Amino acid sequence: MRAYVVVAVVLVILAAIIFPAVQVAREAARRMQCGHNMQTHCFALASYHDLFHFYPHGAQNRPMDADREKISWGRSWLVALLTFENGHDEFQQINAAEQTRAGSCYTSTEVRSVVSGKKFMFFVCPSSPLPEWQTLTGGKLQVPSYAGIMGATNESGTKWESFTDSRIVGAPYSGQAAGNGMLVINECLPLALDGWANTIVIGEVSDWYFDDAGTKRNPALSIGNAGDIAFDEEAGWLAGNNLRFIDNPRFKENAELPEKVALYVYQDGPPILNNSVCNLITIDQPIGANNRGGASDKAPNWGTKGIGRCGFNNPLLSAHPAGAMVGFLDGHVMLLTKQTSLLILKKLACRDESFAGCDGY
Repeated sequence: MRAYVVVAVVLVILAAIIFPAVQVAREAARRMQCGHNMQTHCFALASYHDLFHFYPHGAQNRPMDADREKISWGRSWLVALLTFENGHDEFQQINAAEQTRAGSCYTSTEVRSVVSGKKFMFFVCPSSPLPEWQTLTGGKLQVPSYAGIMGATNESGTKWESFTDSRIVGAPYSGQAAGNGMLVINECLPLALDGWANTIVIGEVSDWYFDDAGTKRNPALSIGNAGDIAFDEEAGWLAGNNLRFIDNPRFKENAELPEKVALYVYQDGPPILNNSVCNLITIDQPIGANNRGGASDKAPNWGTKGIGRCGFNNPLLSAHPAGAMVGFLDGHVMLLTKQTSLLILKKLACRDESFAGCDGY
């Protein structure tokens, strides 16, 4: 009898030793897969640039008539990369569906039905606890774990601890939208050779955010229902933006370009309309900020400071214990820890060192 007890004790001790090690090994494998998923997007971005000599729109709108007075939802950067990510057939079918009629924008049933229920393995981090699917009219879409980075907000501090940029405008939830990154609204940007290894272009949004009551909120959803209230307009990973073309004084002196151009985020530009852009974020908060501590947490509450459904300033969030994965323009990926300086993070999100002819507009 005593021998059985000894054996049982030994087994319990072994389990206590082995189980945490197994969990660590499994998380390491999941993080590696997450990095591979992100690298798939990064390589697709590089292939897109090799072909067209510029990166895709971060979020594009869609003119519905020749004079571009009527605007609907255009495509996201995720759609633009499909043909480079073993999604060539779906890309062709989406294009065909989008051309069926003027109303077939990237939130329409015609377009959405092409990929309804379609699972792209590289869209979702295997560590993410978030729901993988978003049920919308006409079908369901995956909820990607990765958002395009359109830049960063200003960071105040001393002379050596500050970051200031003029390419920032107001956005929903009292947040800000930036145009100083590489995946931006209605612009296709080229690449210079210097600094491209130090510019992040994709980041994780794959874990819960919390409100002060402790209720979990999904920061990865593109409009739709984020778990708080129903919303009357649906989007998803297909959708870019539905912003109207605007008068941009930057181009008024150029006779070859119309006064109404697609550029949207520039100095003294108009604020972004509520919930009009999807699948992009502007870096404003530290990595891992999630308000888990509720009212005592330093992180903003859900629905404030640009954080919320389709919030521009939703932070880089991940279920990986140490931080969040990010992808760089040169194709490499890495885990940025929660201890990463916010100033450094914002500088990594800005394209200045990699953008040819950046003039701070």
